[in-house]
Amino acid sequence: MSTTSPRIGDFAERIDARIKVTGQARYTADVALPGLAHAALVDSPIACGRIVAIDTARAEQSGGVLLILTHHNRGPLGDLPNGDGAGLTADPRPPLADDRVHYRGQLVAMVVAESPEQAAHAAALVEVSYEKSPFVVDIDDGEGTRLGDMPRRGDCDAALRAAPVTLDVVYSTPIQHPCPLEPHATVAHWVDHDLVVYDSTQWVRGDQAVLARAVGLPRERVRVLAPFVGGSFGAKVFTAAHTLLAAVAARRLGRPVKVVLRRAGVLTAVGPRAATRQRIQLAAAPDGRLLALRHHTRSHCAVDHGVVDRDPFYEPTSDVTRRLYACPNYEAAHDVVPLHLAKPGWMRAPGEATGLWALEGALDELACALHLDPLALRLHNHSSREAHTGKPYASEHLRECYERGAERFGWARRDPRPRSMRDGDAWLGWGMATAAHPGNRDPASVCVRLDREHGRVHATVSTAGVDLGTGMYTMLAVVVADALDLPLEWITVELGDTRLPPCPMTGGSNLTASAAPAARAASLQLRRRLLTFRRAPDEAVDWHELLLRAGLDHVEAMGTTDARHAGEAHAHHSFGAQFVEVRVVPELGRIRVTRVVGVFDVGQVVDATTTRNQLIGGVLFGVGQALLEQLVHDPMHGLPVHADLAGYLLPTHADVPEIDVEWLGDVPDLAFNSVGCRGVGEIGVTGIAPAIASAVHHAIGVRLRDLPLTPDRLLAALAAAADESVGRRG
Repeated sequence: MSTTSPRIGDFAERIDARIKVTGQARYTADVALPGLAHAALVDSPIACGRIVAIDTARAEQSGGVLLILTHHNRGPLGDLPNGDGAGLTADPRPPLADDRVHYRGQLVAMVVAESPEQAAHAAALVEVSYEKSPFVVDIDDGEGTRLGDMPRRGDCDAALRAAPVTLDVVYSTPIQHPCPLEPHATVAHWVDHDLVVYDSTQWVRGDQAVLARAVGLPRERVRVLAPFVGGSFGAKVFTAAHTLLAAVAARRLGRPVKVVLRRAGVLTAVGPRAATRQRIQLAAAPDGRLLALRHHTRSHCAVDHGVVDRDPFYEPTSDVTRRLYACPNYEAAHDVVPLHLAKPGWMRAPGEATGLWALEGALDELACALHLDPLALRLHNHSSREAHTGKPYASEHLRECYERGAERFGWARRDPRPRSMRDGDAWLGWGMATAAHPGNRDPASVCVRLDREHGRVHATVSTAGVDLGTGMYTMLAVVVADALDLPLEWITVELGDTRLPPCPMTGGSNLTASAAPAARAASLQLRRRLLTFRRAPDEAVDWHELLLRAGLDHVEAMGTTDARHAGEAHAHHSFGAQFVEVRVVPELGRIRVTRVVGVFDVGQVVDATTTRNQLIGGVLFGVGQALLEQLVHDPMHGLPVHADLAGYLLPTHADVPEIDVEWLGDVPDLAFNSVGCRGVGEIGVTGIAPAIASAVHHAIGVRLRDLPLTPDRLLAALAAAADESVGRRG
């Protein structure tokens, strides 16, 4: 047996690192097939209305044009599945279904030509006439529809009326976009009447289900591949319109078709995080004990999904507020507001990132009103049970996260008074917030195979799950290496192919928790089987020799992870504590995050390298959410005014603070799965934005409740505070 195999929890070298940095990893846009044709999209310049006429004559005469698809000639597409494990689409209508336009940037035609340049040129020659209709793109201008069956417990009204201390505040978030570095891309081709699709996706089996229904094939005759994906953050859950049309065009032409979205197309046609307006009402005792919590959210949906039961997704802001703190009286309400924009979708930590922005900000305000330390307030309301169901957590160590984070950050040295800490021309502020994300797990299957070769064995690990860049390749290799005592260089991992064993969508921080136990189970099956060929129970012998004794060239086993039963006795959740330092120069409206300490309880860490990468990435995501990111739409025309990476601001190297992330060791959640692991992909972003806003308030005494915390908003708040102070003196 090798003595150099990594163990679960070690810092392992990423097994896909070399091929990525040397350009050997092939992403969807890199796929080059014989006879490949290229597609360009034509989108609507109006936000609402209908197509009166489409003239493609000039485009058809342009060089290299092979096909132009519109709603007149697209041909039939089957009913599209939308949920229940059968794939997801952004729109229940197939693309190019009719002449209706519901948002600016909606796809109205696709041009296919011999080269990308010819396709783009011809697309610019397609002439479309429209009849415009009124539209709404601002959540504050639309009428909401109330969702039913929202959770409640106790009597919030009575508690709010009777409480000695109450708080009633509104926090808002703008439309934000996941903006993965790799734009959405698809290559579709038909092989002997079967469909093969390369797609930049989070869910190859979801794509397979949607495409099979759309083109009228059994699932097994549709193959989808996504071996490498250049980021997603939720943006590639849905099977997109361009993917469906690429399959249609490839069938029509009898040759493969590639389509790659331009950045403007990603920012207009791919679902963003919904805008929210969140009203938080708190009731508390003088010692800070929470007596009531009411959370009322308004978020937006697409006009085509104004009927709520047709929409499988809304920003679930209250999921975290009902679970997190001990509070006897709780109530949630949620209104969705139809807007003439692309349907909102998942974005990293949907619900938790937005819900905690409001909840944790309100708790900081409550702590200030009660003259309590913000950390002490949270400790006072800590619950070892899921607040709404009353179920005990199988593994919960949030108190340790608070305590260790406070020690690492130096929280005890914090002077609670605003404008009490100065450094040169800047005021320093310290803030903190709770991080939280549910433990998610779905059915998964993983095959592990051992082959004899060159005097040793080689392991191949296979599953259909997709690695979005988060480290799935390395994680699975580490699990198998640990179980079979193999070095990583003896292991190959195969991912992102519907021909591989079934695996769920990569989303909700679920894939490690789903696939790692299955990989371990398969590895242990092989171990038990081969160890029966030892000549003595304590014989030291390698797998190659045992395969020889068994008379086998190879052996394989399939491991599975079952779905979690709804009636489980325990709740499973990940937690963390985020501590932030900011420097604020009020005269310039400038906020800089200078230091972040995050400590997390995520169960057993599988690979420390990728865990650290994910937590740091989550923190930076939170910095972007807090200070920079917003997608603003022109109310006169309905288009994003900055649909590119120059205008949609994201953190750059200059914005990266000192980041110290740590996780608790030796706290596996073995009631959750056999490895004891929970996902880490999203928890790092949660709690960062409210911690930054609280730190800003601590620095200069001004409370900001609207994201992002831009210079103009800070200056306006300072001016309003100055006016209020003058008014009081007057």
